[in-house]
Amino acid sequence: MALKLIHNAIIFTMESASPKADSMVINHLGIIEAIGTEEEMRNQFHSFSEEINFKGKTIVPGLNDAHIHVWKIGHLRTYMLDVRGVKSIVEFKKLLKDFTDKNPSSYWIMARGINEMVLEEKRLPTKEDLDEVVSDRPVFVIRTCAHIGIANSKAIELSHVDEATEVPFGGEIRKNEDGSLQGIFTERALGLIMNTIPPFTFEEYKNMILEAHNYLLSLGITSATDPAANEELLAAYIQLDKEGLLRVRMNVFPLRIPDGSDEIQPLPEQYESDFLQIKTVKFFSDGGLSSATAALNVPYKNTDGYKGVLRLDYEKFYQTAKEAVEKGFSVATHAIGHQAVDLTLKVYRDLFKMDPTLKHRIEHVGFLSNENIKDFKQMNMTAAMQPIFIYELANNFKSTLPEALLDVVYPCKTVLDNGINLALSTDGPVVKEINPWVNIETAITRKAADGFVIGESQKITLQQALYAYTVGSAVADNLKDKKGSLSKGKYADFIVLDENPHELLDVSTIQTNESWVEGKLYYKKEI
Repeated sequence: MALKLIHNAIIFTMESASPKADSMVINHLGIIEAIGTEEEMRNQFHSFSEEINFKGKTIVPGLNDAHIHVWKIGHLRTYMLDVRGVKSIVEFKKLLKDFTDKNPSSYWIMARGINEMVLEEKRLPTKEDLDEVVSDRPVFVIRTCAHIGIANSKAIELSHVDEATEVPFGGEIRKNEDGSLQGIFTERALGLIMNTIPPFTFEEYKNMILEAHNYLLSLGITSATDPAANEELLAAYIQLDKEGLLRVRMNVFPLRIPDGSDEIQPLPEQYESDFLQIKTVKFFSDGGLSSATAALNVPYKNTDGYKGVLRLDYEKFYQTAKEAVEKGFSVATHAIGHQAVDLTLKVYRDLFKMDPTLKHRIEHVGFLSNENIKDFKQMNMTAAMQPIFIYELANNFKSTLPEALLDVVYPCKTVLDNGINLALSTDGPVVKEINPWVNIETAITRKAADGFVIGESQKITLQQALYAYTVGSAVADNLKDKKGSLSKGKYADFIVLDENPHELLDVSTIQTNESWVEGKLYYKKEI
């Protein structure tokens, strides 16, 4: 049996019994045979087909982003205009015109990343703004949170939407005082436009996913969860896996109820291989916090009692989730606001009675009550959370959330203090910064990009954050026996860092020199 020796490294295993090592042995299947000291490895195995001296470099398990829209990351790096970071509508219009002119063969023009809180005008663009730039082709611009979209007149016309169109439950079609359309659609009303956009081909999905994988590997991400997939995207992932083309281990969630429609997507067959898992379904129970559509239990600031949007009612949520659980699927639900977390846990309690062996999870978890904590613990659930929101979206939160909620938003420490599994993630491309080390630093300091601290009491330690990015995310995937730490019998997925995080006051500057998956070098930084 061919054996590979990794030696002369500083290896943080993320195993409590043996947290550090300097060497490990990997077999021909990409599985760790043993880990410990170099002397132990040489005494046990005697000879190796390959020996690699890492010259004192730091190695940690491959990072696992537990909630990141992988194909959308790839979309922004291939066929879509990226307007994250744009500072004014004037600048946005220029970028939109340039992109449209450079893509004459693209009929639908798609853009993503607008955030009115950082725009000089402090408002979203409207259809009139888009029409001024492009009137002969449909344009759809998705806000950074993906819970709001803006369509130009051509896109609205092609979608057969007008002032009399019925608003889907859990959505909003924004109108002017005279009843005319602003071109702005929120939550489930997004589907009124998006369902008109032609579906991507397999080749387009392939290019987007593989482009994203290459980018993720450059950041040290060797596993990821893509948390909302339609039938075409699922089919693309399965085909890529069968062709041996996936480069990041993927956990993919089929979406049960698409936006803009009450039609329930059929349940797929469960699927599991070394690089692809499809065993959890996804729901959305409310909107986004940065867009002020998450369903709170108190009004948003500067509103007339507005508390956000619940996207599901109990009966439809429960019956649709029950069907999935009966076929062995776990359930993951986007729930940020208090009302949404309460609703989701009410459904989960009833699902738990059906099958207490299935582990469910909640994505984002903006707030937790004491009763919520009890439910999380009783059902052995995971909270998949994104401290990076604080880093990048703090101005939105400061503008819309009451002060009392700012102190407790995204309560990572409360989760850990109560023995609840925490999985860290970025939700990219909702945020532009998906570097895990910036996310980890934000979890430690709770600092926004401008230095403003949100939720001082919710700071966690470096070790806790790194654990949540490795073991915690593996637990969330129900794959702790295969990945998350470096130990005998697990995948040899690891990354080589340019610095030792335990020797730094600020880990946000760490870079990945190499990413290894199944014991093979998948990425090497150019020097």
